[in-house]
Amino acid sequence: MRLLSFLFLILVFLPGCRKEKPQSVIFNAGSGAVLVLNEGNFMWSNSGVDLYDMGSGKLLSDLYQSVNGKPLGDVLQSGSIINGDVWLVVNNSGKIVVLDSHTLKEKYTISGLRSPRYVAQAANRIWITDLYSGKVQIRDATGKTLLHEIPVGVWSEHLVNDGKGMCVAGYDGWIRRYDTTQFQLMDSLYLGKGLRWMVKDQQQSLWALASNSDSGYCRLLKVDAARTGKKRFDFPLTTYASSLAISKNKDTVFYLADGVYAMNVNAVSLPQTPILKQANSNFYALACHPKTGVLFVSDAKDYVSRGMVQMLHGNGTPVGSFSAGIIPSGFIFY
Repeated sequence: MRLLSFLFLILVFLPGCRKEKPQSVIFNAGSGAVLVLNEGNFMWSNSGVDLYDMGSGKLLSDLYQSVNGKPLGDVLQSGSIINGDVWLVVNNSGKIVVLDSHTLKEKYTISGLRSPRYVAQAANRIWITDLYSGKVQIRDATGKTLLHEIPVGVWSEHLVNDGKGMCVAGYDGWIRRYDTTQFQLMDSLYLGKGLRWMVKDQQQSLWALASNSDSGYCRLLKVDAARTGKKRFDFPLTTYASSLAISKNKDTVFYLADGVYAMNVNAVSLPQTPILKQANSNFYALACHPKTGVLFVSDAKDYVSRGMVQMLHGNGTPVGSFSAGIIPSGFIFY
């Protein structure tokens, strides 16, 4: 009887001791949604995605983890919306995670990549740059099938389709432009070592930022669209600069130095006064909402605490701010 009583107690109380499986968050991202891409710390696997709703001001933190019940991976490098889905490039995990754009539920993962950095689409193909492989990959529209590899021989960063070809920023300082159907090198132009960021303006001119040039300072450069005589305007900076963004009307370029600077695309000299400058801020990334024109600027704080995001108009007028995850480094606008 003692044995039967003992077994009865186990059957009654054991279900209450079982660990409950976390419930997935169910939501539907609307047109005012902004995804904040939190890079996380190298080797800590603490990257994540927050969602900020511009209409309500509501913030949902670490949504990938909440929706999918697992961590995203190690270092969220960048992200884009491609073919209606959210593509997240997880650099140190060597993968790209493709999500449903409304629910953030994972659809599939593209794995086996070396150290991916950025993705872009051209002619229904996906281009992927890489930190270590020395190659740019071209895949089919799903990203699952490798179609071609371009040997560039260096660390490659931003991609911009300038309408004539795909421009690839090489950390060695060269912009290389490739045909988007045959993948042949069309032309190249040396701008300065540490070349990472590029945007295209309303005149189809290409703006680029080199963070570690031969002369020991950063360089902001403008290259005319026609590449006639490979014409360019060179604006040397006296301090470290990073990140580039283009305004809603593509008539103003924004960059980070000792503050946030705005430069008209027709200007012939650098702006002298930042539109935003704050003591003890560690500005890390910026992007401009393509529909509202609101500028989003991230503050990485001490790189281990939760970061902050400030919103402002192109003239520097504040719009608002909100908390973010560890090292907010990018934005996806719906």
